Amino acid sequence: MNSDPIFKTTWNDASEGDTLYTRPSVPAVLAAFFGLGTFFVYFAPGFFFLGVIAILLSLFALWTIRNAEGALTGTAFAHFGLGSAVVALVSVVVFWSAYQYGVRREADQFFRLWFAAVQQGDIPQAKEYQKIYSHRAKASQAEEWWKAQYEEKFAHRGVHLYVEDKLIRILMAFGGQAKISYYKTLSIASERDFDEVVSIYAVTFPTESGGMETFFIRIGGKRIYPSGMDFKSAGWRLEGMPAFYLPDEFKKKE
Repeated sequence: MNSDPIFKTTWNDASEGDTLYTRPSVPAVLAAFFGLGTFFVYFAPGFFFLGVIAILLSLFALWTIRNAEGALTGTAFAHFGLGSAVVALVSVVVFWSAYQYGVRREADQFFRLWFAAVQQGDIPQAKEYQKIYSHRAKASQAEEWWKAQYEEKFAHRGVHLYVEDKLIRILMAFGGQAKISYYKTLSIASERDFDEVVSIYAVTFPTESGGMETFFIRIGGKRIYPSGMDFKSAGWRLEGMPAFYLPDEFKKKE
């Protein structure tokens, strides 16, 4: 006769303390969320902080998961958050560095056009650089420009004040004898509808004794993108009058 019980039960000898429970790492999930949000930095630089948060959360999550001895999961989320944040931030930094380099070069070309106009005594062209390209009189219209200045009282006075400016008179007097050299950029600002650059140029000229002397000029320009017009319609213009400037490194320390 079979003596086995009707209901045979096999017990697990493992105790309750030996059972391993796992749960997802909250910092890892948050890191993935912030890492994905970092790509908003392409639209507004203010979202840069999302990338910093994502990187910190990712590193913290990976550290806690490693030390949890299998109790935490989410390594993939942490890696995704870290990778997304790094890719977004690095690409934005590279893009803006290249973009601002291009803006500075274009501003330099524009500033040199103004210097050349003043050195050649082309006052109509030099003054017109205070306007954007679409509103600027062409070089072929110089005769009409002078006529308009003489016929309008305030415009006529404006020409006199412009030519009487000490910097303008010096550049006109030296003409091509003065060598214009880019020295440094003080600031670059870029927004959705404009780019703005302020640069310093060194002007080296010959002295009566046969030597050379140098002074510096601060000049600012702004490129505006007219509303409703395409990118190619953007034009540079001078922001204020260029003026003498002494860089901090040449100032005497008291």
